[in-house]
Amino acid sequence: MPDLLISSLAGDRPRLTVDTIAADGNLQPLARCDLDGPPGPLAVSPDRSQLYACVTVDGRHLTRSYAVGVDGALAPTGQTDMGANACHLSTDRTGRFLLAAYYSDGMVTVDPIDANGALGGDRIQKMETELRAHYIQTDAGNRFAFVPHVGDANCIYQFRFDPDTGQLTPNDPPQVSPEPGQGPRHLCFHPTGRYAFTDGEQGSSVTLWDVDTDAGTLSPRQTLSTLPPEGFADTNTCSQIYITPDGSLIYAGNRGHHSIAGFRIAADGSLSEVGRFPADPNPRPMAISPDGGTLFAAGSSEGGRIIAWRIDPRSGELLTPIYYDCGPVSWVLTLRQE
Repeated sequence: MPDLLISSLAGDRPRLTVDTIAADGNLQPLARCDLDGPPGPLAVSPDRSQLYACVTVDGRHLTRSYAVGVDGALAPTGQTDMGANACHLSTDRTGRFLLAAYYSDGMVTVDPIDANGALGGDRIQKMETELRAHYIQTDAGNRFAFVPHVGDANCIYQFRFDPDTGQLTPNDPPQVSPEPGQGPRHLCFHPTGRYAFTDGEQGSSVTLWDVDTDAGTLSPRQTLSTLPPEGFADTNTCSQIYITPDGSLIYAGNRGHHSIAGFRIAADGSLSEVGRFPADPNPRPMAISPDGGTLFAAGSSEGGRIIAWRIDPRSGELLTPIYYDCGPVSWVLTLRQE
């Protein structure tokens, strides 16, 4: 099966699009699904057969479920009213629960996913955290969940997660913080599960965390700047962060410096700088192809487009970009159907 890039596109024709990713990183249109309102975050089930997409319709903040066909077609299967505007979605590692974080409402929620991957059941849990919750993800063992918070909160909420019921309970300690002023925004785990990485929205940084897989807690070990060593005088904030499937490289978006910062990951998880690569203004939605060979990102360029860079596996550098005009981009993700 081909690797796919799924995008949620805004503007006057809101829609979901599905493109195949060729071996050289080129995109070919495959399918589309029109939407009746502005789109938001996307998530995909662990088996890559189901897509979950936020959309706002007549003031209602919905998440819809879609079956992803072998031809890339998206077939609606259900929806749930989120009750507020979620800024991030994920599923737990079994695909039975949808988790969401809410920036403006300072909370997280858990909703059920039925045996067919569809949404529509009664909410399982709503838990207040604090303002600017930006991301939620369970660990590889599906026993813990982590919720980075930017701004004054400057912390990651740590939860125990019950994979049978979907319930979250505060871990001990319930929060952990990086260096002051970092503002952890998004998080990704190393394939070994022993390390996690966050990008600091306010700190323009990437932080390495050691993961205690038994206790479900994080400990910060290293923080590097995403900006040039000579400095940057203007305002910059980090956006999203993604790791290659083999765990050797990691990339974060710079909004202000208008670049993608790359880092190499050593066997012990420690980071070393690869460099910064020019991008469209304010790059935010990002994804890496399932083979680890291509990075996709979109910024706020006039008209809207996705940029694809091949990744040099030895140096980690992003090679000559390819541009795809598509309209304003809300979110992108990649998947490989089994």
